[in-house]
Amino acid sequence: MDWNTVIQILHHIGSGIPLFLAAVTALALARLVFIRSTSFDSGKELFDNPNPAYAVAFGGFLLGAGLALSGTFFGGRGDADFEAVRNLALEAALVVALLRVSILINDRFILRSFCIAKEISEDRNLGVGFCVAGSSIACGVILNGALSGYSKDFIHGLRDAVLFWLVAQFFLVVACAAYRKIMRYDVHRLIEYDDNTAVGIGFGGFLVAMGIALRSALIHSGKGGLGAELAISGFLALMAAGLLVSVNTLALRLLFPKTDYEDEVEMNGNVAVAAIAACVTISAALFLASIVQRIPTQ
Repeated sequence: MDWNTVIQILHHIGSGIPLFLAAVTALALARLVFIRSTSFDSGKELFDNPNPAYAVAFGGFLLGAGLALSGTFFGGRGDADFEAVRNLALEAALVVALLRVSILINDRFILRSFCIAKEISEDRNLGVGFCVAGSSIACGVILNGALSGYSKDFIHGLRDAVLFWLVAQFFLVVACAAYRKIMRYDVHRLIEYDDNTAVGIGFGGFLVAMGIALRSALIHSGKGGLGAELAISGFLALMAAGLLVSVNTLALRLLFPKTDYEDEVEMNGNVAVAAIAACVTISAALFLASIVQRIPTQ
């Protein structure tokens, strides 16, 4: 490697530092939004009387924000420094707002049978914490894909990102409903009344996996007309969701051939088994994403 190559690498890294600093600032903003817009007393939950359920939910939100914000770097390196930072700041504000909405969607549509804030703050329910974390991470991954698309200008890019995010959120809710149907146990009841952490880990892992699968339907979208692109992404999202729900059931059977996964989670609350199953589900989603992922047209 010669000095010219070294200089080029250093220049490339140096040109990205303003974007890096802007993204870190946006992550701090995401932290502030979570603290100020939820009913939790962050100081009490983290320091006065440490609450693991709150920490898992809060940490998942920040990780989701980080994953989404990394998508704001897409296409920004070719702009002038001020323009790139300005665009990233606007995209970051949108990301933080949509991530906050994702928790409302989780509360209203995914874990609709009980109050998330009460379960985390009063009951210190780790199962709910993992579900909220999984939903936030899934939303972050989805936004990462939505922000990687192509639009004719920056403003249209923001509009398109919101539209593709909405499509993916719809399929996320549908896939979660399908997940609850195929499981022999009542996911909501076990999480709410039994404080079953294992069920929460399994469900949260599925949410993350679903986010990865849905991202594959959004990546590099937008080169054609908006209507056609939304239709293509919707079709790919439906296919990815269906494949993941089907493959997840098969994977659990193959993973634990001598043990009934659902019995271990429902009856024994086996966190170890649930954690392994969640990791395998996420791995399966990565495999599916490599198959479903859109290839940009030339």
